[in-house]
Amino acid sequence: MVDIHNLLGRTTLIIGDVNSGKTRYTFRIIQSFIANGIVDIAVLDLAPKKVRKIGGKITRITHPGVLYKTTDVTAPRLTGKGPEEIRTLAEKNAAVIERLFEEYLQTPRRHLFINDVTLYLQSGDMQRLEHVLASASTRIINAYYGKTFGESTLTRRERNRVDYLKRHSDVLIEL
Repeated sequence: MVDIHNLLGRTTLIIGDVNSGKTRYTFRIIQSFIANGIVDIAVLDLAPKKVRKIGGKITRITHPGVLYKTTDVTAPRLTGKGPEEIRTLAEKNAAVIERLFEEYLQTPRRHLFINDVTLYLQSGDMQRLEHVLASASTRIINAYYGKTFGESTLTRRERNRVDYLKRHSDVLIEL
């Protein structure tokens, strides 16, 4: 169990390198919310399916009070065959995630969890993300922040946006 009282009504950002346990830790927090009777929860799972043992979606929550939404995205740096294809895949991910955000905003919840926001940060609109985050009083987000992926325009953009989220979070958990 995770002590959730410091997380309620705040923005929490969980960061770490590949396979550092960001998704597992986020899942443990969700379980702790449910165990404490807090179920007005939405989980937006932006993670791709596992590719070469990297990535993976959060364990699906079936509790009736939890809204779980996901979509098919691609891991651009793991599947793209060059900078142009990587950029195109990131743009496609952002468009698909935008539709997921629209669906979520039809029935927002008090407590919002976002698994692997980095897939959106690579090409998405930060103002749009801020609008989605503003729909909830508790926001728990996890993001890749490491050295596994080499330097590229996409990686720099992603890192700059995670740095922005770090500056605007109340709680930072580094794994």
